[in-house]
Amino acid sequence: NHPAPGAGVPANANNAAVVAMDPYTGQILTMLGSPDYFDETIDGAVNAALALRQPGSALKPFTYAAAMNPELADPYTAATMILDVETPFITRKLESYTPANYGQVEHGPVLVREALASSYNIPAVVALEHLGLRNFVQFMENIGLENLAQNTDVDLSITLGGGEVRLIDLVGAYSIFPNGGYRLQPQYILSVTDHDGNVLYEWQQAPLTQQVLDERIAYIITDILSDNNARLPSFGLNSPLNIGRPAAAKTGTTTDFRDNWVVGYTPNLVVGVWVGNAYNTPMVEVTGISGAGPIYHHFMRQVLLGQPELDFQRPDGLTRTTVCSLSGMLPTVNCPHTQVEWFIPGTEPTEEDTFYQVFDIDRQTGLLATEDTPAEDIVQQTFIVLPQEARDWGVRNGLRQPPLGAIVSAPDDEDALRLLEPDPYTVFELSPIVPIQTQRLRLTVGVPEGTQQVTYYMDDVAIGTVDAAPWDLWWVLELGDHELVAEAVLEDGSTTRSESIPFGVVEYDPPQSQTIPPNQ
Repeated sequence: NHPAPGAGVPANANNAAVVAMDPYTGQILTMLGSPDYFDETIDGAVNAALALRQPGSALKPFTYAAAMNPELADPYTAATMILDVETPFITRKLESYTPANYGQVEHGPVLVREALASSYNIPAVVALEHLGLRNFVQFMENIGLENLAQNTDVDLSITLGGGEVRLIDLVGAYSIFPNGGYRLQPQYILSVTDHDGNVLYEWQQAPLTQQVLDERIAYIITDILSDNNARLPSFGLNSPLNIGRPAAAKTGTTTDFRDNWVVGYTPNLVVGVWVGNAYNTPMVEVTGISGAGPIYHHFMRQVLLGQPELDFQRPDGLTRTTVCSLSGMLPTVNCPHTQVEWFIPGTEPTEEDTFYQVFDIDRQTGLLATEDTPAEDIVQQTFIVLPQEARDWGVRNGLRQPPLGAIVSAPDDEDALRLLEPDPYTVFELSPIVPIQTQRLRLTVGVPEGTQQVTYYMDDVAIGTVDAAPWDLWWVLELGDHELVAEAVLEDGSTTRSESIPFGVVEYDPPQSQTIPPNQ
């Protein structure tokens, strides 16, 4: 209960629990449920290793692991780019939900490796929405976190710890990563004998047979959680997660500092630490890295002292591909920073990076060069062209934006202007209880070469103009039948129109009872 960092007052952290487990047998090697069983002032008799507590971000590895399932239509990879910018979501209860990162800091485009290792909140919710709640809940049940799976109030916040687990079960679930994806049952008792020494029960090790995760995904998650450089933005170079040997680890902290966790593992040991108060009062600014982290670090260093350092064994069936560090796409000569990632064959990126684009600039005006610009005044400059949703973030963070009038588009072989979203004849639902400004529809077009500007028309009325790729526009839903048309201005001054797309918006009629929506 030392002073909280920077708070100048006691941290009010009075309880802790530690569980260590063999990831291949499930044998519990250590279980400490309280620092002092007999201390009634801290409810010391409560075994916190068996108590239900909120896990915070300790669930994020499972979200990303499930999203990497190669059987999904669009599986995630370690190089999937996620926009870490303010993003509103609609929950199962049709309420607006806008998650925020720790410290209210957004990081723009990040790859899954950094997003998971540095424990960013917004990308984790994006990943869960991509995966779908049904798939996530099923995965939780498969790995032994049934309490989460049985929670009827499960929603997008669950990936940030919006549920309850037992430390013993969480450690067991993490065992799927070092053991190649196999679920195991925690083994509390190895043998039972009577007073005469007769063996009444003796545990017998059985081979692991219940595989719940592709061993290649287990390795990729481990590779991320053991990457000290990937977690550097959030935790620094010498955090308690770094124990001086190959080890993967993940923190967890609840919003009001009532619980914090670290679960980490080597190839043959999984350790989980929880810090908090048995009577559930909040701590003072104690996070997973400052509360459970030092206990985890000290425990691992002590129990592994003198033991040989073991590397995590990479399974067959993985390939390595170099990607652009900003977009996760194949690097071009314009991409200044690259990294090598592991992929399950068939999930590698196939398109070249479009974030770094080169423009001919008039050195005199700083604008896009034209046919009238003298050759000696033309210079080529590289700019970062972010997706529309991240443009404001880019401006706020000083990224060089292309000059006005620049043609910002990925190469496109199609000559016709065409609407890509929404699909024709789709019917969208408008909720009467959700803030109207959060109920938006993305309008997207494919453009011909030389497009300078795109204007969208809803029911013959112009609703917005876009002058840069990706040419998207967000439209607030309105009840009724609608017809959408796009018009593009080309570099020669001519215009071209898309074919119209009909669609409808109706008022949402909630069912009488609801579990998990089919579209989740």
